[in-house]
Amino acid sequence: MRPDLFGGNPERLMAFAGEGHLSKLEMADLLTPESRAAYLDVCAAIEKEYTEACTATNDPCLDSGCALDDEICLQPLVRAEVEYQQACAAEWIKRFKNPKNRASW
Repeated sequence: MRPDLFGGNPERLMAFAGEGHLSKLEMADLLTPESRAAYLDVCAAIEKEYTEACTATNDPCLDSGCALDDEICLQPLVRAEVEYQQACAAEWIKRFKNPKNRASW
């Protein structure tokens, strides 16, 4: 991520991310390694929630049933792309607000 895209303004970057415009990995790259690991763990929990909610509908993507057993499924994440990215962004913003958690950007 180039800081000149946001005039070096972290508030503008956080607003842009909060709208769901950045992927989980784009946001992760802007965090220090320590805060990145915690952020990715939270995103994994969000992904699991989407997977479990999808499984609970009993409407699998495949005729033979759900292909995943206790893993993350991409289908519900793709269907809820912006909502999912906003959920991860909300967690990212919590960390990115603290300048100590920011990698060089």
